[in-house]
Amino acid sequence: MMWYTECGKDGDVVLSSRVRLARNLKGIPFPARADEKQQEEVLTRCKNAVLESGSTLADTVKYIDLSVMQDYEKQAIAERHLISPQMMDSRIKRGLLLSDDNRLSILLNEEDHIRIQAMAAGFDLDACFSLADRVDDLIEESVEYAFDEQIGYLTCCPTNAGTGMRASVMVHLPGLTISGTINQMIDSLSQLGVTVRGLFGEGSKATGYLYQISNQLTLGAAEEDILEKFKQIVESVIGKEREMRTRLYNTDKYKLEDRLMRSYGILSHAVLLSSEEAMKRLSDVRMGIELGIIKNIKLEQLNEVTYEILPANIMLKYNLPDANERDLKRAEIVRERMCS
Repeated sequence: MMWYTECGKDGDVVLSSRVRLARNLKGIPFPARADEKQQEEVLTRCKNAVLESGSTLADTVKYIDLSVMQDYEKQAIAERHLISPQMMDSRIKRGLLLSDDNRLSILLNEEDHIRIQAMAAGFDLDACFSLADRVDDLIEESVEYAFDEQIGYLTCCPTNAGTGMRASVMVHLPGLTISGTINQMIDSLSQLGVTVRGLFGEGSKATGYLYQISNQLTLGAAEEDILEKFKQIVESVIGKEREMRTRLYNTDKYKLEDRLMRSYGILSHAVLLSSEEAMKRLSDVRMGIELGIIKNIKLEQLNEVTYEILPANIMLKYNLPDANERDLKRAEIVRERMCS
């Protein structure tokens, strides 16, 4: 079982946690400005820093050359948040170091030379930071980072300078969304230096009540302090979401139950199912499970099917380039899960 199918701490609201560290090699231009030889140098040096380190980590990580992958293959791992959509651009030589359990992915030649991503199920930013920090130290034993005593780590985008750290959580917020209070919460978080985006990060829309919440501040404070402040903000969001779910249920129990059970019924019998509708209906079912209305499905099952039915993942697993065929297969997969 991969980490993203698990249900971790506070899993009724927080699906996953991630800590990302942005780093660049001293003396080499950022990927967009580097020539092909310099891009290759980054790949070789970073790959060797991990795979030839002699550490226990080296035994659990494999290197993936993105330049030899088809677009739909890259899209499939992007759907699982193992690479960013930007990594699909083949004009720059890019690579990925990925652990067997997918908890660690090291993006090479994305916007920065190195993006260390550590991920965990549920609300567990401390575990993510611990892993990312350990990998960061390991790589730095072999390469010298671009660093300034006053600014900190130098990054392609100035907003990442300083610690180069972004902490984020994927959250399920049906209560705040259905009640119409989500925009108010987003505005409040923005004033606290926190940004809210859709399922696939910057530029994406929220799908199925799923949002990414991440810190904006990376400069002028230590990683631990930034992380602690961010954790307190996320805990507040968790509390407000649970409170709003309870209020919605107590205000009009039968209307809410009807909505959630209708989605469950559609998923149990649909013949054609688009990706967008599937995500919305699965989100209703998730809320039903979290409220104890739907009892025969576990959140772990729902997490697994959510990733399995994404477009590129269906195309990769079942070799279905036609959208209509994918909608048929998606409905079949979901029916099986709902009735199992």
